[in-house]
Amino acid sequence: MNQEEINELLALAAITAISPPEIQSIEELATASPEIDLELRSLRNVVSTLAYNEKPLAVPASLKHRLFDRIQKQPNSSDFIALRSEDRQWQPHPIEGLLMVVLKRDLEKRQISSLIRATKDVEYPAHHHKTGEEILMLAGELIDRGVTYRAGDYLYSEAGSQHAPIAIAGCMFFVCTSLDDTFI
Repeated sequence: MNQEEINELLALAAITAISPPEIQSIEELATASPEIDLELRSLRNVVSTLAYNEKPLAVPASLKHRLFDRIQKQPNSSDFIALRSEDRQWQPHPIEGLLMVVLKRDLEKRQISSLIRATKDVEYPAHHHKTGEEILMLAGELIDRGVTYRAGDYLYSEAGSQHAPIAIAGCMFFVCTSLDDTFI
């Protein structure tokens, strides 16, 4: 490798425009040569200050608003999901008297995570769990298998289990369950 190629790779390594193994090779060269090490450190220092040398662009509020609206409407393909409480939209649940907010639906794992809120006392139909079901009580009361659960209580039903809980008006809970649960 000639000096010109080394200089080019040093610059690319400084801006991380080459693969990690290539960066590692350059760093190994730098370890073996004080001149290359000095040049690499110098380039990295320059790169770290580049953003501070430019004046920030003034972005019009209307453009910012349109951009954030567009981002919000795009399907979430990241590894992180956030739903603000003010953005929740309660929808009717298939069982009358219940409302729900779907937090996450994973079609691969066949799971759904939701918030459920009872607007009246509701006897949820007996159902069979394809996989485990988790419930975390957030408010009010839920009666399951003869026991009353309140805010902070956690319930877990194993795969294959069955139950028919009763949601008392005003109760709200988080549930993570299978999309393939069946009514009995």
